[in-house]
Order: sequence, then C-alpha cells, then structure tokens
Amino acid sequence: MEKLDFQSIAESKQYFRYNEHIALFNDFAQVRSHHVSEVLVEGFLFAVVTRGHAQISVDDKMYQLKEGDVITCKPRNIFEKAMMSMDFNALLLFLSPEYVAQLSQMVRLEWTYSMFSTTHQILHADEMALNRYHLYFELLQNHLSCPDSPHKELCLRLLFASMAYDLHDLHDFQDEELLHQTYSAGENILRKFMQHLHDPSQLYLNVNEYANLFNITPKYFSSVCKRLTGKTANQLISDEIIRSAQIMLRDSSKSIKQIAAMLGFKNQSHFGRFFRQQTGVSPQQYREGKTL
Repeated sequence: MEKLDFQSIAESKQYFRYNEHIALFNDFAQVRSHHVSEVLVEGFLFAVVTRGHAQISVDDKMYQLKEGDVITCKPRNIFEKAMMSMDFNALLLFLSPEYVAQLSQMVRLEWTYSMFSTTHQILHADEMALNRYHLYFELLQNHLSCPDSPHKELCLRLLFASMAYDLHDLHDFQDEELLHQTYSAGENILRKFMQHLHDPSQLYLNVNEYANLFNITPKYFSSVCKRLTGKTANQLISDEIIRSAQIMLRDSSKSIKQIAAMLGFKNQSHFGRFFRQQTGVSPQQYREGKTL
C-alpha cells in the first residue's frame, strides 16, 4: 500500500508544493499513469471533478463520481479500485493536518469540528460553483508561485477561508447568525478533541483522560460530543481506533500483537475482544478479508 503524504509528494515531483503543507495540481494525467492498487491518504484531501466520470472505492465503499462532484476527505482514508473514463480530470488540493489545524483558528466552519468528524463526503457543485473552484485553484497556484512577501501567507489563508464558506453552502448549513458568531465553549472543546484524536503522533486516551486534558468533567465532555456530533466521546474514540486498526491490519508487515501494542491495548486478547465487539469479526478474520 502506498502513502500519499508530503514525503511522497516531494519524491514524485509531480505536485505543486508550498511550505511542505500545501500541494495542488489540475492535471490528472500524471495520476492516471501511476498505477497503484491502494493509496493511504495521510492528509486532508479536497478534489473537484471537472470532466468525465469515475468509480472509486474509499474504505471498502464504492462511489460513482461525475463532473461537478466535490470530494472532501480527512486523513487516513484508503482509496482503491479506481476506474476512470479516458477524459476524466479533476482539481486536487492536499493539505497537511497541521496546516488545517492552523486554518481552523481562522474559519469556524468546514475546516473545524465538522471537517474532523466527517470521514469523507461527496457533494455536487452547480456550474457557477464549479467556475469559482477553478478560480480558487488559479489564484492559489498564482500565490504559491509568487516570491515570499509580508502578506503571502495571509492571502493564502483568506483564500482557504473563502473556499471553506463555499463548502459550507454546499452542505446546506448556511445561516447568517452562525457565520458571525464566535466559538462556543463546547465547540472549542470538540475542535481540540478532534485535532488531538486525529493527530498520528498522539496516543489514544480514554474519556476520563481526554476530559482531564481539557480540564472538564467526563460527563460534560461526553455531553458536548453527543450534542455536536450525535455520538458520545467513547463512540468517537472507538470509531477512530477501529479505523486505525483496519488500516494497520492491511499491512502484512505488522503482527496483530504489534498492532495491539501500537494502539495502546494491554495485550492482543484485549485488542481482539474490542475489535470483534466493534466489527463483528476478529482481527485475523479482517486481515484475511472475512468482513461482515
């Protein structure tokens, strides 16, 4: 399984990069010629289909893509089994988790808790919105290619902010009062929790440990998560652990015992019981392709 991260981008020299946190391109021909069966995306992905159609599997689910479709994905999604028409093309933007965390300080909408709590989404843009995304990419590439200036970074962040609000409109969540209000205490907690939960360098904690980290009670912490996402804190933690476990189990170089230790379980048996409870199959059965 190949990884799409900024190290692979630097080695391929096929993308336009900036500051090791932003990569974009508007020509899919290079991707088409690079035959890979599975790709683990290690950053935030934003893509707009500008021509043709495709069929692609994301985390074992098949999706049909057509012109005007807009795809957003958070880190650690697996793309596989892609089939594209000969005229397929797409605009693609790849951002590091660190940069998205910085952007979330400026924009309280799609780049924040909603972006972190949604694994991936496929929306559809009308002709006017599609034209705007073309312009966004042209402006981004223009700014990225310019020499450094005192306001270059601010210009880039404002462009991303504008794109975030356009994405928000696509989600049919637009509300003038919402656009101008500040973070509530609960939203601040959830944003920090999601950023910590999806940071590959951080160990998974339990509900009490996360609550202590944010200086709140476990009961209040879970109520915030439930109110803003529809899931308890424990469910959100379990979902992310299972996603990471499934990705690791696809890598035959790691034993199940090693995976259990990497995910913070006391032993392999504890990990096996947890995995079966959440998925209905054992880690070994999942590794062998026996999924429910």
